[in-house]
Amino acid sequence: MDAALKETDLAFSLLKAAKVITLVIRDGRSLDQALNHVCQSIQTSSTKGAIRDLSYFGLRNLGRGVVLTELTTKKPELNPLELTELMALGFALLWPTENPKYPQHTVVNQIVNACGADPEFQRAKGLVNACLRTFLREMDDLVQAALKDPLAQSNMPGWWLKKLQHQHPKQWENILNQAKTHAPLVLRVNSRWGTPSQYLDRLTEAGMHASVIGPQAVWVHKGVHVDALPGFAEGHVSVQDSAAQLAAPLLKIKNGDRVLDACAAPGGKTGHLLELASVDLTALDSSGSRLPRVQSNVDRIAPTLTGKWHFQTKASRAEDLENWWDGKPFDAILADVPCTGSGVVRRHPDIPWLRRADDVVKLSHIQHKILSALWSTLKPGGTLLLVTCSIFSEEGPLLAKAFIDKHTDATPLPAPGLVLPVPNKQLADPFAASPDGFFYALFQKKLKH
Repeated sequence: MDAALKETDLAFSLLKAAKVITLVIRDGRSLDQALNHVCQSIQTSSTKGAIRDLSYFGLRNLGRGVVLTELTTKKPELNPLELTELMALGFALLWPTENPKYPQHTVVNQIVNACGADPEFQRAKGLVNACLRTFLREMDDLVQAALKDPLAQSNMPGWWLKKLQHQHPKQWENILNQAKTHAPLVLRVNSRWGTPSQYLDRLTEAGMHASVIGPQAVWVHKGVHVDALPGFAEGHVSVQDSAAQLAAPLLKIKNGDRVLDACAAPGGKTGHLLELASVDLTALDSSGSRLPRVQSNVDRIAPTLTGKWHFQTKASRAEDLENWWDGKPFDAILADVPCTGSGVVRRHPDIPWLRRADDVVKLSHIQHKILSALWSTLKPGGTLLLVTCSIFSEEGPLLAKAFIDKHTDATPLPAPGLVLPVPNKQLADPFAASPDGFFYALFQKKLKH
């Protein structure tokens, strides 16, 4: 048997990253859950970082890796099945690109070493070696053959690709291209502290290049850990995508309002609401285990908040009113309802592989139920903002229309609607600062006569 791998070996990280991908596509675990499971016993922080990076890369390029695995092995499935993910990761790393992560010979050697160190994969070591080296010799032909398959072209499941093409015939290619990129580091400048231009000066002093890209949004050109950001610990800035930053201002809350942030976790929009006005805010989420993170985000910005404000968290499904609502109506409700997450795939490349075609319909039923329940807690004259981080019409325009059709006391107000990625061709990476995909619809409850 081959020698055991050290944590610092690339082969070790490749083996663990392949396991993460297996847990996502075969066991249905989220990427975060899979990473936590695989990395829980690993001691080296750099190794954890490498596994995370390889897992994200592997999922973003899974389609081409899977297609090349089948082309070179002539088998639809390998034995054991999990070997497919290791092979796919290897082929994804070998796919020709201007800036490869590792030299090709290093990838081949380390994938083969990974096979040799795993008892389940060891007998396939010769096959893996032969297939990877065949790809190096016949790369052009195999890439062209792979690109005839939509799975390799898009790196998305077939049903997902067809849905994008049908619903966004002019933008689907932009959506796919953005999904292949790393999400930018975008900050929301706390208006209680200062302005984006003032924060830009602080970043410049710290040697960080950045740009203002929204009313409170600053894009940091090169990603850094939040601990390195000036004023982050003091609550002067928070990490939040530029499209997500549109939510809180749309409600136009004022001091003294009673406000509900439904489906609040992880709490980015919660903090934004408190930065805009001194309100009585309730953060509601169905997962009690996620609420401490919401509280932590509020605690970080709390020293910057002035005036009379109040904040509380409650754990319950939004539609179960008897479990959380005290009967006092709200002036404003932010309803960031559960959805497929089709607009944030670049941040969560596991999403297309975890979802199924019927999930869109299932989630739509839940969304309607939540919105109807929340609407009953809104006072006449109050406003409800529907938010989804989705670009599917069932979770956007069609959901909003169905809500209006059902609730005759709802008046639609101006809102952005669908927010889609817009490439900036002046940048080397056109999607370097593009927003996530979101949908916004704003409704006001009619006054009773």
